[in-house]
Amino acid sequence: MEYPKLYSSIEKLKEETIPKWGRMNSSMMLKHCRRFVDMYLNKTKSNLLYSFVGLFFGVFHRLYLKYIVRYNVKNYIKNLPTLKFFNTYKHKDLDFEDEKIKLLIALKEVESVEKKYIYNVFHGVVPNKAFKKVVYFHTSYHLYQFGVYGD
Repeated sequence: MEYPKLYSSIEKLKEETIPKWGRMNSSMMLKHCRRFVDMYLNKTKSNLLYSFVGLFFGVFHRLYLKYIVRYNVKNYIKNLPTLKFFNTYKHKDLDFEDEKIKLLIALKEVESVEKKYIYNVFHGVVPNKAFKKVVYFHTSYHLYQFGVYGD
């Protein structure tokens, strides 16, 4: 996991960058990724149903990332539906630079977490390394979607 690689990829992203697939524009994608980080850092509230479904799905999702996708962005399924909380299509007037700064700050916060285990409503209790790897993968996947993250 090379978080500096994420940061430089984010800096390559432009407001007018067109994704290889999907409906999000670059500002929506930045907000989507930050919402994922916020959820992982427990900065968002979740209802009981999301918690139950998230924990159930989260275990399988982590296994899928590790053993099927092998944390390779090219192996992940494109155009999967997302949970309502992460959906950013309704946000039409986002400030690109503001969203970029917020995501960079959130990722630096993830990188600085030193707790041995992290709990969140989506994946339950996960080791620090797995927590950072999932956040890294999710962000790099979307940067790859926009053509600014490469091997």
